[in-house]
Amino acid sequence: GHGIPWIGGTILCLVKSSTLAGQEVLMNLLLALLLDIMTVAGVQKLIRRRGPFETSPSLLDYLTMDIYAFPAGHASRAAMVSKFFLSHLVLAVPLRVLLVLWAFCVGLSRVMIGRHHITDVISGFIIGYFQFRLVELVWMSSNTCQMLISAW
Repeated sequence: GHGIPWIGGTILCLVKSSTLAGQEVLMNLLLALLLDIMTVAGVQKLIRRRGPFETSPSLLDYLTMDIYAFPAGHASRAAMVSKFFLSHLVLAVPLRVLLVLWAFCVGLSRVMIGRHHITDVISGFIIGYFQFRLVELVWMSSNTCQMLISAW
């Protein structure tokens, strides 16, 4: 559920993609991931809620801006990515179930390791769903994606 591997992997797939449809989906996924990082970081900086246990953030936590607990960024990303994949990839039913289960396990794991309160995770799931809805509303067309890719 961490943002850096998701963004890196999406960019890598985008570079390797040779189809217009694949590039369109990947560019919109990249938009959704960047929206998630900015939204969660902004709300976390505004609310400044700490996790359930008083632990000192490590250097890696500071570098990845993972200091505050509300909302849970891993949970928002897992919910958003799951909903995105369920809507834009053709997946067999077992894979669809695994995708939803994965998102649930990401949220549960954040509570179990003591990084978040349950309300942080629930809020993260809600924010992730609304981020997905926003990206669907502002979906970039294939032409727009091609223009952005060619600008790189």
